[in-house]
Amino acid sequence: MKVGIALSGGGARGIVHIGALQALKENEIIPDLLAGTSAGSLAGAFYASGASTEKMMDFVKDNSLLKLFSFSWAKGGITDLSNLRKKLTQYLDVSTFEELAIPLTVAISNLNTGKVEYVSEGPLLDVITASCSIPVIFKPLKINGSQYVDGGLLANAPVKPLIRKSDFIIGINLVPRVDVPDEELSSILQVAQRCFDLAALNNIKPQLELCDMVIEPKNLKHYDRFNVNQMDELYLMGYDETMKMMPDIKHKMYLKS
Repeated sequence: MKVGIALSGGGARGIVHIGALQALKENEIIPDLLAGTSAGSLAGAFYASGASTEKMMDFVKDNSLLKLFSFSWAKGGITDLSNLRKKLTQYLDVSTFEELAIPLTVAISNLNTGKVEYVSEGPLLDVITASCSIPVIFKPLKINGSQYVDGGLLANAPVKPLIRKSDFIIGINLVPRVDVPDEELSSILQVAQRCFDLAALNNIKPQLELCDMVIEPKNLKHYDRFNVNQMDELYLMGYDETMKMMPDIKHKMYLKS
């Protein structure tokens, strides 16, 4: 049975992916295929390269969002993610998709054509950086003559590349499908974050319906997508939620085998 795992975008909430992947690994559920968007592309690249959970968490702890910003006005965005690319060269042992131990597909949004593109070959680091480039905040990244931004704009849950290539698909969704009360929409940042989430939810729903299992901790709504200060809590949330769902995951895998 080939297992495919789709890792959604979600900013700092992406740390949940690390905990979830670790829980799956401890239960001998190792993906044959990975697909990721934004934060999910980061987690997917590290995991597919063979990096340990400890190394993934070291990357997060050593690289707050402030460190990844270059803080210079960039045409097309407030800043750019050139620092992220530099950090990736320090932490990742690979630079191309072909070098990964597990096949990975990364979703990026082409601003010129208005279409999502799923990349699974060639240079890796520019594609990951583009997939993490939140529109307006980060400058689009130019690749092969086109401008690209966050894959979450058009495909925040990249399940499509796994269809017909996987027998069992697990989606890890970092954008909770829940209502938000007025008190959680009182600041500009909270409203902006909710708008990001709502835009992502539009393209998430049909994709998640294609999954055999979806892991999505409901408490994620209380965690800011721009704040990594609660990284240990987010890791445990992904780990614990996946462990809680493990009986159902194994049962469904058994029925499909």
